[in-house]
Amino acid sequence: MLFDFSVPLFRDNNPLQIVGPGPGNPTMIREFRDLASWRDHVLGLRLRGGAPTIFQRKHDRVLQLLFLAWMEPSIIKLAEMGALATLEATIKARYPEAGKSWSFSKLLDHLVKQGNLVDSDLPVSRESGCAVVSNLLSDSKIGGGPGLNQIRNRLAHGDPFETMPWAGLFEVVRDVIDFMYPASTKP
Repeated sequence: MLFDFSVPLFRDNNPLQIVGPGPGNPTMIREFRDLASWRDHVLGLRLRGGAPTIFQRKHDRVLQLLFLAWMEPSIIKLAEMGALATLEATIKARYPEAGKSWSFSKLLDHLVKQGNLVDSDLPVSRESGCAVVSNLLSDSKIGGGPGLNQIRNRLAHGDPFETMPWAGLFEVVRDVIDFMYPASTKP
């Protein structure tokens, strides 16, 4: 199969559609019809806090990959894997007492308990009304969906292209990293 490697600046007939949080709605459909609006959206997902430079760079590489989804939307799934790997590395660095062999599930649990993380700490939750903390962990009975550890395992060990992109995943990863490293901690 041959691929079209041209880069359309506009997608009037075939807009890029993703599901994500918006004001008062955790699962609104967003349409992007031009490359500039997609770029602005992706840039809005950059870290805002004081995360160490290594994690800012990792996160920016994830966003560069996400930007390429303009040409091939399935690339979003690869960016999701990168975002979750960056989050995992960031938790390990922020909480050095966490063992190197700790599972992602245990790291998330430690983050919630030791960091006293609640939904109101996360802008994505405040702005959209979505429950985030209850959905971080797979054993939560409140959220009803898979936890981030289950999503990561499906992406890494299953078929990463079998599902739609996870609504709000990039916003949640950004906000959780910013929670661990608020702007005031920037060197």
